[in-house]
Amino acid sequence: MASQQLSRASPAEGFSIARKVMGDVADYYLANGGPDAARAHVEKVANELKIYPDCHEAYLDTMAMIAETEQAERLKAEELLQQKQQDLIKSMMGVIKSDKTAKQSSADKHSQQNPHDVVLPPKLSSEKAMRLWRKLQEAGIIDEYYQPIGLTRTDVVLLAEEMNIRLGDENDNLLDIKEWKSYETLWHRKNMKADLQRALRQDKTPEFRDKIKRILEGKALR
Repeated sequence: MASQQLSRASPAEGFSIARKVMGDVADYYLANGGPDAARAHVEKVANELKIYPDCHEAYLDTMAMIAETEQAERLKAEELLQQKQQDLIKSMMGVIKSDKTAKQSSADKHSQQNPHDVVLPPKLSSEKAMRLWRKLQEAGIIDEYYQPIGLTRTDVVLLAEEMNIRLGDENDNLLDIKEWKSYETLWHRKNMKADLQRALRQDKTPEFRDKIKRILEGKALR
């Protein structure tokens, strides 16, 4: 008799053992395993609670609750992903805008600057150096402000190396002494000696070095 009384819901309180147990199981496994784990354990529990008359109804309601929770989590995850994508796009647009502004600022600065106002370091403003600069400018390697045009860091250091060889004295070349400070100052760079070591490991170096040599020697490019 006692078991028969427990199997019925209380009309006054609306209490259902089957509904309570399956709800608790679903809540626990939703928080500790997710929707699939919750469904699997509710299935097991429902089989044990079939002695209760409202078991099937409680089972369907619990499964519906799990589905609703799963859908809500999916929507939340999609919203979070969309927000991250929007933040990434904003960040990229900010970088592009910043880069565009910097380039425009640089262009404006150059447009307002007279090439004759550029102050070259002493070693790079000798008569011989100026002849070399003109050859590089004519070849489109250097602009009117003595800045490299479209060259990589390793290209730039190879250019400086060739200039070093031609502007250095016999003793400097014999001892392989390279002077980088003047080029670092002119081109706003650092650690050009380290850039040279990277350049020497690149397959394209011989070809670019030959190109610069031919320009500086006044020879036609191949």
